[in-house]
Amino acid sequence: MKVLIVFYSRYGNTLALAEAIAQGAREAGAEVALRRTPDLASPEVVARDQAWTRCLDLMKQYPEPRVEELPEYDALVFGCPTRYGNMPAELKLFLDKTGPLWVQGKLVDKVTAVFCTNSTAHSGNESTLLTMMVPLLHHGMLIVGVPPTVPETARAGSYYGATAVTGGGKSPTADDLTVARALGRRVAQVAGQLHRGRGG
Repeated sequence: MKVLIVFYSRYGNTLALAEAIAQGAREAGAEVALRRTPDLASPEVVARDQAWTRCLDLMKQYPEPRVEELPEYDALVFGCPTRYGNMPAELKLFLDKTGPLWVQGKLVDKVTAVFCTNSTAHSGNESTLLTMMVPLLHHGMLIVGVPPTVPETARAGSYYGATAVTGGGKSPTADDLTVARALGRRVAQVAGQLHRGRGG
């Protein structure tokens, strides 16, 4: 099984969830690749934010995603920080470029999932997850969430995907990361079941 995680992260918190999802998928036997969409802000804007600047070197280890590589994977997972209760332009731009795949139906029946981080408890994590799902449904993808049988969902994450509240210098909690790993495992397991069912 091959799983691709496409994410945008400015301060490293969304990256932490992406890595936990990758760990869970690997535990389920998947081969995992991570790709980060690039910053769209100018270097002058980035330079005014010390925390953003500090993370740039960390982010350089993740190559940019390529639209044409998406069909090569059995499952695709997308993640980002929230922007006014929606995904940021950095990820939306990448998804907007997938039109040629939509025309050809290249992503139909691919397993997919979403995750996000936000600054405060009520700043739109679930609305971000839900709106991220819309273009994936247009592609005919099969969305996987986190079921309530994962006990940590009582205090972290969402049934719609992994989340973390990271404002004020916070990092994802142990429960946040547990939910993220559970999401990664489930994505890989469901993709594996479909693959075997198709005789793959």
